[in-house]
Amino acid sequence: MNAFATAAASALALTLALPGVVGADATQLGVGYICGAEKTAAAHLTPTPAVMLAGVGNGTSPADTANAQAQAWYVEGLNLYHAFNHNEANAAFARAAALDPNCALCEWSVALGMGPTLNYGVTAEQTATALTHAQRAKALLKPGAPRAAGLVDALLVRYAKDNPSRDLAYGKAMDDLARRYPTDDEIANLAAQALMIPGRGSDAAGVARATELIKGVLARHPDDTAAIHYYIHATEFAGRPADALPYAEKLAGLAPGASHLVHMAAHTLMHVGQYEQVAIVDAEALKVDADTEARFGYAGPLSSQMYYLHNYTFGLAGALMAGDARLALKYADHADVAFPVSGDKSPTMIPPGLTRVERPADRRATVDARSLVAYGRYAPARALALTDAPGDPRLVRIYRHYARGEALAAQGDAAGVRHEGDVVLALLIEALKAGETGNADTASIAADVLHGRAELMSGRPEKAAELFARAAQRQDKVYPVARNFDPPPWWYPVRRSLAQADLAAGKPDDAVREAKASLVGWPDDALALRVLSQAEAKQGHAAEAAKDMAEAKKVWRGDLSRMPAALT
Repeated sequence: MNAFATAAASALALTLALPGVVGADATQLGVGYICGAEKTAAAHLTPTPAVMLAGVGNGTSPADTANAQAQAWYVEGLNLYHAFNHNEANAAFARAAALDPNCALCEWSVALGMGPTLNYGVTAEQTATALTHAQRAKALLKPGAPRAAGLVDALLVRYAKDNPSRDLAYGKAMDDLARRYPTDDEIANLAAQALMIPGRGSDAAGVARATELIKGVLARHPDDTAAIHYYIHATEFAGRPADALPYAEKLAGLAPGASHLVHMAAHTLMHVGQYEQVAIVDAEALKVDADTEARFGYAGPLSSQMYYLHNYTFGLAGALMAGDARLALKYADHADVAFPVSGDKSPTMIPPGLTRVERPADRRATVDARSLVAYGRYAPARALALTDAPGDPRLVRIYRHYARGEALAAQGDAAGVRHEGDVVLALLIEALKAGETGNADTASIAADVLHGRAELMSGRPEKAAELFARAAQRQDKVYPVARNFDPPPWWYPVRRSLAQADLAAGKPDDAVREAKASLVGWPDDALALRVLSQAEAKQGHAAEAAKDMAEAKKVWRGDLSRMPAALT
């Protein structure tokens, strides 16, 4: 393991193993990663020659070539492919094919890289181009190479014309190949991803078989980075994310040069309630993104990296849930560096033909939504200084007024909170008229939360409970935890606010019930634990109350006593 990998593994192990001890040091680690990303971006002025990236995966797989360089680029491409470094993988595959034009699997890999993934679909044009490469690979097949022939034939099924069920057909073809080669890790990993791809929609039928294949790889090679990556996804699909925790904890150390693999632990950590660690690993992933951009000489801001927005929003979500004010604000301030308001003419770096392209303005709106919550919660004066500007997206205006309401709640201004809730309600009506379902859902939750906070502050907890209950029901309906922790579209579980209102209304039994229900989906949420502890104390359960309050203080990155009840 090189020095970078060792340092990354040590840092991650430290923050994961000692969440209650690291405290301010953990915050500094996360802030340092983001600062490092900014410094790397500032120093990156000229393009550099494309080189192999170190630490992007540890898979090995033979190609039908005697050219050592072609073989090396082929393996590099497969590792990058499984790490979801899509552009870099495609470049490596093309390099391998150029180095040995007679290598069937090198040509196959070019076609492979053009296909859909767990996160992106492809266009009809891209499918047709990929089919051409797969057919070329078929023509290059050498006699007596059944493994290579199986891989090529599976791609021919994947890219077949006029087959709307090609994803399912490809999954079956790869599964059949995996059964023919039951100890081939590369085939198993490819088959596992193929079987899970329909889960991008609502068809998760292949997840059980995918999990079986992945477990087989991990039994043979517990550190296989591709298998760990897919296992994290598979356990999420299956509703058993904690099963992947031992693997998630070590993935960044195994692949410190692959941003998405550094990030992947956040999926598991979010589900198990290790929110501070979510913020830290995603800050590290941002730094790796910056390093990758510098190594390849990419043009455009940091946010042009394909998964930069994903890493950013995930990390900020973790910091907000952990109560880490300093790290949350660092994330929020980083927006102006990574997501410039003007001058960003580059699309998100998505391979040609992939269908999920976000405009820079759309990325910035998503970023502002999260960062505004950070300002509202932890920098009230900054939130209150922000005003609407002509041309602001409706989503940004919704969150700006929501953030102002949060800031006013921190200052004890119930009337001001109510006013901001009224403004959000008006934006909800606008969104409904415009047919903006997503914005309407967000505004509905935000308005009810602000009005609920105002009622709670005004001494009307029963009315507050009604509003929080409605918001919680809306959140459960449109953003169910099982499918929406990537990261959560609404930043916190509103049910904990309902528990707080029940407690204020003198209903500790109801408060305990709602707090526990909230903790099922959002475990180790410090503010929900605080409400639970206070309600248990009212019930006379002193031991349980003390235990839950101790846990709340342990996982909250700040002075829990300074967070007003109205902001629970």
